[in-house]
Amino acid sequence: MTNRILLLASTVLLASSCDAGKESADSATPEVSASTTSAADEEAIRGQVAKWLELIKAKDSAAIAQLYTEDGAFMPPNAPIGKGHAAIEQNWAGMMSTPGFDLTFAPEQIDVSSSGDMALDRGTYRLVVAPEGTEQIDTGKYVVVWRKVDGVWKAAADIINSDLPVGGS
Repeated sequence: MTNRILLLASTVLLASSCDAGKESADSATPEVSASTTSAADEEAIRGQVAKWLELIKAKDSAAIAQLYTEDGAFMPPNAPIGKGHAAIEQNWAGMMSTPGFDLTFAPEQIDVSSSGDMALDRGTYRLVVAPEGTEQIDTGKYVVVWRKVDGVWKAAADIINSDLPVGGS
């Protein structure tokens, strides 16, 4: 519960810092410049999302793990948190080994912080699995907190939540 509260608080702080940055832009810096940088960062993140989706299709859990920061965390439902590349790779490998596995997701909102080193990505996903030969479909939402590391956007925290009621179906 404490981790959930911390993640929520971090997300709220990140989102508010994104909005605050828009209002407190340095008057010496043209607003267009900040907007252009933000747009370029958003496009870079969308590029990382596209790469992620390609790696999912290829079922390349090792490469997916490299999309995360060194201290990154993957928080799938009904499974332990994966912290760091090795655990994240293991979580993704386990998920993708499920028969019939197919996952797609799409950002609905990407907000880049005014400092340009963190971003919030909120969107939806669709997951299909067939563990016992019968296809099961899950839809839900996700949040990824991105951090720019050496000029590259990496996932620092990634959480997914199902829209299905408790107990599934």
